[in-house]
Amino acid sequence: MPDAWLTAVGRILFRGYLSKFPLRDGKAWFYERLHAGLTPADRYAVVRLDKGFRMNLDLADPEQLKVYFYGHYHERYEADLVQRLLKEDDVFWDIGANVGYFTLVAAAALANRGQIVAFEPGKNAYARLVENVALNPYRNIQTFPVAVADGEGEAVLHLAGDIADSSASLYPAAQAQAGQEVCRTVSLDHWLDSQGLRPPDLIKLDAEGAELAVLQGAQKLIADSPPLWLMEMEEKNLRAAGASKTAVAQFLTGCGYRAAHLRKGRWYATADLTGVKGRNIFWFNPDVATHRQRAARLPVQGQYR
Repeated sequence: MPDAWLTAVGRILFRGYLSKFPLRDGKAWFYERLHAGLTPADRYAVVRLDKGFRMNLDLADPEQLKVYFYGHYHERYEADLVQRLLKEDDVFWDIGANVGYFTLVAAAALANRGQIVAFEPGKNAYARLVENVALNPYRNIQTFPVAVADGEGEAVLHLAGDIADSSASLYPAAQAQAGQEVCRTVSLDHWLDSQGLRPPDLIKLDAEGAELAVLQGAQKLIADSPPLWLMEMEEKNLRAAGASKTAVAQFLTGCGYRAAHLRKGRWYATADLTGVKGRNIFWFNPDVATHRQRAARLPVQGQYR
């Protein structure tokens, strides 16, 4: 009993240090050396995270285990972007929602106003997404167990393991394949019309290589009601889909968009993504007044007109 009590106290102190201590230097070093001995014996843990919502985390998943200890996802600046950009009755779409972290970040920002739509094709991940949404008081979230691509149909989703796999992909070469399941695919243009949804103001897109296909299936949306995009652009995943960062950038710049990337916690406009280390890119159209206004909220540094 004394050992268990000391471990529990140590866990509380360690989580407090990782989530609250303002300096980041050294945290990763301490985490790698101490977390194994302080991880709870139970596989799942319901916790309140720093954005104010609750999640049931699978501690067998290394990414969710970090969320448990740190109190937030490692993409904390991207989460801050979502909170800064959303207001009042905005509409947020989460494509590749996994277990729902960004969905709930948006829900906390909108506080039961507006509308949130989450797309997640993986059966395990979708079940966890629904569970995490139900843990919170938000009633403006719709979830759909579909993969977003460039058309309607079915596809094979390739999985890395039996956890709620955040790297599940429609393209087998994007990762080491451990399993697969069949999922429904939809395009954003068709889904918007068929479901009678409001056009999104902001889309978080993490489709593990399918990003260009998603854009190609959203051409009417982009032309009629251009949304802001927070998009993962991972070269190895895009290559597995027969695409590239260059191809995605050419598509979006051809639609009038400009890119901004993260550097030391700030967003900077760039005309060339070559050499940009961060994989998450914020896309906005400076010719759209609401885009300019929202880009100023971050703010986006540098010239982009």
